[in-house]
Amino acid sequence: MYQPPASLRLARLRFTIEPVEEIMLPEYKGSVLRGGFGHAFRRATCTTRERTCEACILKSSCAYYRVFESKVSRDVAERLRLGGDAPHPFVIEPPLTEQRVFQPGDSLSFSLVLFGAAVEQLPFFVYAFMILGENFGIGKGRGRFRLTGVQNENGTELFDNGSLAGGFAVRSAEELLSDSSDAVEDKVTLKFQTPLRLKTSFGRSRKSLLTSLDDQVGIRVLLKALYHRAFVLNQLYGDGVNEEVYDSRNLPLVDGDVTVEESDTFWYDWERYSNRQDRSMKLGGLMGRVTLSGNIKPFLPLLNLGRYLHVGKGTGFGLGKYRIVETSGAAP
Repeated sequence: MYQPPASLRLARLRFTIEPVEEIMLPEYKGSVLRGGFGHAFRRATCTTRERTCEACILKSSCAYYRVFESKVSRDVAERLRLGGDAPHPFVIEPPLTEQRVFQPGDSLSFSLVLFGAAVEQLPFFVYAFMILGENFGIGKGRGRFRLTGVQNENGTELFDNGSLAGGFAVRSAEELLSDSSDAVEDKVTLKFQTPLRLKTSFGRSRKSLLTSLDDQVGIRVLLKALYHRAFVLNQLYGDGVNEEVYDSRNLPLVDGDVTVEESDTFWYDWERYSNRQDRSMKLGGLMGRVTLSGNIKPFLPLLNLGRYLHVGKGTGFGLGKYRIVETSGAAP
């Protein structure tokens, strides 16, 4: 039986910003919030101003290096089935509003999810967003903004006139997993709020993006990807688990036990400009709703945890965000 990793600590914070000049944003806003954030975070934390982190004598104690220079050894990459870069210990959840032009006096809110040791780095994240707004700006024309609020998940305000209060809510993966442990459910509806980009294999060598969630094949790809992401984040930023226990093949089969009762998904294309590659990139993904029925109970803890982790490619831009909009069930 599979065991979802449980030791990872998480915190979700809500940030509110106000433009000090006109800000023009694309329809999907995750890329502009993430795009300049790395530079702002480096400005907020780097003391030596070395051109590269590898040459820096302070890198082992540097918040930027730990958060953004997340390289892993070839051995670790092979064990965890990763590329050269590990997932960052944070997710920026963009605002879902369709509004694209913001004027002084407007406000805009987004969320930040931190994993593991990054939770203690919250002051650096806050300061980096202050720098992003005051010095870099976002969107077309680089409109500047000021940070006006930071709330914890319970709605308590932590940011007051430039100072940050402590005592924000920190949750554990174990707590989120146990939230659903006693539920007896036979139906769950997931709503994908940001594009879901999942790769799946066809044959032995060809890989392609998943374009539908209307059958058991797609659902199994989704669950395996979420299971793998939970495991990797726990290994890198939590206490880790026995790797002999983890094996995607131990994920319970959904064939016959879980069926897609209804799928109302669609493909959504969005475009971002990559400074590193100096070109525009079109990144599409699935959005919409899917309702699963049958033996859902074994997967509810993992799905509950996934609301914080996101799933698929591009999670740093806020992709792969979903919420559980409906569950139902009856006692046996």
